[in-house]
Amino acid sequence: MINKIQDNIRQTWKPVTAGILDIVSGAIGMVGGVYLVILSQVFSAIREILRLDPLVIQRIEDIISQMVAVPFIVVLIGIISIIGGVYALQRRIWGLAIAGAISSCIVFPVFGLPSIIVTALAKDEFK
Repeated sequence: MINKIQDNIRQTWKPVTAGILDIVSGAIGMVGGVYLVILSQVFSAIREILRLDPLVIQRIEDIISQMVAVPFIVVLIGIISIIGGVYALQRRIWGLAIAGAISSCIVFPVFGLPSIIVTALAKDEFK
C-alpha cells in the first residue's frame, strides 16, 4: 500500500536541483576552509622570517589563533552540505536534506538560499 502511494507521487526537478546546489556549495566551503588553513600557515611563516617586535608578534599570534578555528568549522559545515545534497539527490531523509541546505546557506548563500527554498518545496517527494 505504501509503495503504491509513493509511486503516485510525481517526481520533479526540485530535489535534484537542491542536491546539486548543496554539493557545489559544500565543495566551495571546503575549498575556502583549506584556503584559510594555508593562509594562516603563510602568516606564521612570515612571522618567523621577519622576527618582528614582541608586541607585533603577539598581535599576529592572536589573529592566527582565531583563524585556525574558523577553517575547521567551515570545512565541517561544507561536509554537512555535501551529505545533505546527497540525500536530496536520493530523495531520502528530508530532515538531513534541509540541514544540508541550511548549512550550504551559511557557507555560500548564493547557492544556499535557493537550495533551502527548493528543498522545502519538494518535501512531499522525500521518503
